[in-house]
Amino acid sequence: MKTRALFGISVGVLAFAGAALASPTKTIPDGPATGGARPAAAILADVVAAMGGEAAWNAHTSMSEKIELSIAGLGMNGTGQRISTKDDKALLTTTLPGIGTTREGSNGKVVWSEDPINGARVLAGAEAEAARLESMWAPELRFDKLFTKIESTTETGAGGVALECLVLTPHEGTPLTNCYDAKTHLQVVQRGSHPTPQGDTPFTSTVKDWRDVQGLKMPFAVETQTGPITFTLKITELELDVPVEDAKVFEPPAGALAGKAKGAKAKKPAKAKAAPKAKAK
Repeated sequence: MKTRALFGISVGVLAFAGAALASPTKTIPDGPATGGARPAAAILADVVAAMGGEAAWNAHTSMSEKIELSIAGLGMNGTGQRISTKDDKALLTTTLPGIGTTREGSNGKVVWSEDPINGARVLAGAEAEAARLESMWAPELRFDKLFTKIESTTETGAGGVALECLVLTPHEGTPLTNCYDAKTHLQVVQRGSHPTPQGDTPFTSTVKDWRDVQGLKMPFAVETQTGPITFTLKITELELDVPVEDAKVFEPPAGALAGKAKGAKAKKPAKAKAAPKAKAK
């Protein structure tokens, strides 16, 4: 879900700044449709097709996005870049003057972040789950595995536009609500709470400026509201199938791994003590 990447950038940066942004044949774990909504599987099949389809996404191997950031109310403007690959590796780097540079990455197995406030960390729990979803390549193709429950409902959007919505419950963390235009099947809104070290940050994001890019449909702008702050993100340049010269860019910083190893070492004796002895058969 490339729109998810945009949401992750916008909400993640907002939280940081506030502290200092088609697979129609797959089985979807359907919840009950409410308000006359279509089944979740039918909605998702149309969403995947509107984004270009499963074959189109599988035909590409990587993506590079250059980003402009603007935070109204805080007087901040910044830049960013996101590199992602088909095997769920990703690196997002953002820079805000007066705050510094943040990085969030995934090597396909471990998700991590590094910023001037919290330092370098291997993420865990709901925070790791959110970052993992943001790093995945076209997760709409795997919603049946990524979420424990998917329910469908309907809403009326701005200007009276009919929306079809999916309420997505992750393996850890709070549910997300994705709403799609009932005619175009392109995403219009996402609501939820983004987990951070300082607590969950509720947000509402509005997707804008959908464009065709080599057989794919991509949003080039998203506006995120959290409390009194409005954050706008725009993609200024997008390239597909760009070679990644150094795969090490996706690996967690040494400081993050050191912190993880230290924590694991402290917990090891407790685990060993609690482990039951094997019984002879």
